Amino acid sequence: MAQTKIQRHYPIAGLEFRDFWDICSRFQTVHSEYKYVYFTVDGFESFIVLDEPEVSKVLQRLKGKEERVRKYSARFYTSRTQHSEGYGVSELQYRPVSYDRYRQGLSFYSDSVAKANYYQFEEEVYTNYPFIEDNEPEVEFGKPCEVLALVIDIRGFSIFCEKPEIESPYICGLMSAFYHMVNRALQRFPPEMTKFLGDGVLAIWETSPADREIAVREALNAALNLRHTWSIVKDSPHFTHGAPQDIGAGICFGLASHLEVGNDYIGRPINIASRLCSACPGDRVYVDRAVPNLPLEIKKQEYVTHIKPYGRHNVWAYSTKPQ
Repeated sequence: MAQTKIQRHYPIAGLEFRDFWDICSRFQTVHSEYKYVYFTVDGFESFIVLDEPEVSKVLQRLKGKEERVRKYSARFYTSRTQHSEGYGVSELQYRPVSYDRYRQGLSFYSDSVAKANYYQFEEEVYTNYPFIEDNEPEVEFGKPCEVLALVIDIRGFSIFCEKPEIESPYICGLMSAFYHMVNRALQRFPPEMTKFLGDGVLAIWETSPADREIAVREALNAALNLRHTWSIVKDSPHFTHGAPQDIGAGICFGLASHLEVGNDYIGRPINIASRLCSACPGDRVYVDRAVPNLPLEIKKQEYVTHIKPYGRHNVWAYSTKPQ
């Protein structure tokens, strides 16, 4: 069964140590390989219990000190050797109250349990322990910021994928080569975010007057050079069935917002860059007229393109053909 990192939080109130112990026992029942568990009880002033495997001793040391508890912890191991080496495999924690940035409730973390088995354990948590009702939406309005957005994608990719001789491993090979190619092109001045969008890539730089010109120059140079590097990919002996012929790119600049959840950026410059990329033929790069500090030595021409839903849009068009 596939193993992956699992991190969960359950908003449960009113658990005592015996309840926490019961949850730990349920976990060991489902995950029988974790035979050994060591408990720690963290008080607000100091540790009340530290790495204790015997529940009776934990209960004895806790007696009369329940109000001082900040956190119960249980670390699970498949052998005593793992514990002696300080190797934590899976951990359950319970916080009776919220403090600092930590929320009240039960938390679980592991990078070595099977998802299917964990689902069985989690079902018991949902069934046997009432959750704190919280219907208030979690809202983050984002941090306003100045951004430069570059969107790159492969022209004709969807049609190419529909050819009967093109199977998914071949597509994965093409896409991995494309992603690596774009990442290398952006390393001279790395963006704050690089997001893969199927057959495309979105790169975002948060800019300021101090580095705006550098970001613009490097984004434009990367976009202009990609046609050449893509031709090297297409000619590779790995791709005997061929590849889509061209790369399109759109660049825009302006105000957006940074959303910490998901580490994403949202705003008009990103939308415009995406639409410019979609409208851009494979032998050009379209740059919105709002982009400042464009290199004067790189030849460009005024152009008007149509993008949805904005209609006529003024851009600078840069040719990617060899001069």
